[in-house]
Amino acid sequence: MLYYTDFIIYLWMVPVFSFLFLPLALTLVVLPLIRVRHFLLTHRIFTKEKRKHPRLSTSKDTIAQITVASTTCTALVSDISQTGICLKHLPEIFSYKINKMSVVIKKYGVDCNLLIKTKWTELTESGKKIGAEIDAASPEWGQFLLQAEKTH
Repeated sequence: MLYYTDFIIYLWMVPVFSFLFLPLALTLVVLPLIRVRHFLLTHRIFTKEKRKHPRLSTSKDTIAQITVASTTCTALVSDISQTGICLKHLPEIFSYKINKMSVVIKKYGVDCNLLIKTKWTELTESGKKIGAEIDAASPEWGQFLLQAEKTH
């Protein structure tokens, strides 16, 4: 049987439960989800590349002539920066193990001679794609970068 005093206690429990215990329970459930989402988003941010110099995409008709020992071929320049270059559509004979390559890029009325060292390779449907660090560049390289930045 329900007494008058029990009824008053139950009436007090409704606001206490709805304003104190329900928000506390929701916080305990939602807080771990927020922490997991925050961890995943910061992990994604920290795995982004950190570059000293901005990367510039070049036009589709920027061609590089690559020479390794007695082998010469052409490739498309994908993107460039002050200290690096990405070349694509290379034949399969070029590998990561090649220490240094000589590259000549003719564009914007400028002939740039570069000596590059391969940092990574990727095999694509249209050939090999490499990323390289520029070891030595001709003085025209700065002018080439300025022209590429203007057209970018």
